[in-house]
Amino acid sequence: MIQKVNDENKPLYLQIKETILQQIHQKELTPGDKLLSEAQFQKRFNVSRITVRKAIDELVEEGYLTRLQGKGTFVKNRQQAQQQSLSLTQLCLEQGKKLTSDVLSLQELPVPAEFSNLFNSETVLSVQRLRKINGVPIMLENNFFPMHFTFLFEEDLTGSLYQVLNRFAVEPKYKGMNQVAISELTEEQAKLFNVQSGLSVIHHRGTVYDSKNQLVLASEELVRVDLPDLFNYYL
Repeated sequence: MIQKVNDENKPLYLQIKETILQQIHQKELTPGDKLLSEAQFQKRFNVSRITVRKAIDELVEEGYLTRLQGKGTFVKNRQQAQQQSLSLTQLCLEQGKKLTSDVLSLQELPVPAEFSNLFNSETVLSVQRLRKINGVPIMLENNFFPMHFTFLFEEDLTGSLYQVLNRFAVEPKYKGMNQVAISELTEEQAKLFNVQSGLSVIHHRGTVYDSKNQLVLASEELVRVDLPDLFNYYL
């Protein structure tokens, strides 16, 4: 019997999401099991279909569930789906490259629209950095952290963010959402890279979770693809 997590301070969709996660963690739901239909969830929890769909959509995006057209929604084998999250610092070490970072901004900002379903607050801590390999600007990154990561304001962020997080018992572990497109640099972005505007770059959005599947960060990166001999970038 499904028992909804009761917390009046949390949105209904989040309560449903945590109910399903609890069942997965307690192995009441195992890989391959079929979930209730949206209509069944509506009736069981007395909520709207939009509320149910939002909870399910997030769990699909985070790799816990999968939808099969015409068949329903099923629990995914997350151990197979998860990818270990390696920082750019680790990748550079493996490739023998020197990595440096310029911190362009550290501030509290409204949650970006593309990540609005990931955070339980209206604002996030935003860290924008220009990453350089062997002195060449290679990546412009924006990392968005939950608001309780206020310790970032007191830290040196020119090195590995993962190492900073580890010192505060936060362990980035797995990749979640992974969206890739090709964009062209704006004039302002091109100045940071010291190239002409309009240069094509990888536009990558992603998320990283800890070992307890709690969100550590959401990120948006612009990565140069015109220097294949300088660095091998992995999504």
